[in-house]
Amino acid sequence: MTRAWLACGMVAWMAFAGGAGCATLIKGTRQRVVISASPAGAQVTVYDDFGSAIISQQAPVAVSLRRGGPFSPAEYRIQIEKPGYTPAAVTTSGSLGGWYLIGNLLSWNVVGWFIVDPLSGAMWDLRPRAVNVVLAKQGTMRPGRDPALLVTLPREMPPDPGR
Repeated sequence: MTRAWLACGMVAWMAFAGGAGCATLIKGTRQRVVISASPAGAQVTVYDDFGSAIISQQAPVAVSLRRGGPFSPAEYRIQIEKPGYTPAAVTTSGSLGGWYLIGNLLSWNVVGWFIVDPLSGAMWDLRPRAVNVVLAKQGTMRPGRDPALLVTLPREMPPDPGR
C-alpha cells in the first residue's frame, strides 16, 4: 500500500514539475526595476532592444520589464535627462537567474530547464534591479568626482553619500 501511494505521489510530482519551469512558476516573465534620479523632476525614458521608448515619466519610476525572450536576455537602456544637467544613460540586461539554475536542477525538471523557462524568458534576471542616478549640473565640477555623471547602484552606495 505504501508503494502505491509513493508511486502516485511521484507521478503527480512529475506531472506538475514537468508541465512548467521553476523560474516561470516562481518569478514570472516580468521583473520590477526601480529608477530614481536627482535632481527632482528628471525625465526617465526606458528604451527596449530595438530602440523604441516603452515608458517616459518623471523620476522616481517603477517599471515592469520583460526578463527576455526565447533563449535570449532582454536589454534596456535607461536615459535620464533634465534641462541644465548632463544626461545619463544606464543599461540593464539579463543574466541567468538562480531559480532557473538551482530550482530546475533540484526538481529534476528537464522540461522546465530546456523548454519552458527558456521559451518564456523567465530564466533571466535583469541587473541592476534598482538604479539611482545623480545628474551633474552643466558647467560645474565637483572636487574629486567625474564632472559629468555619478551613477550609484544601491549595493555600492557609500555610508555617507554627502561627502
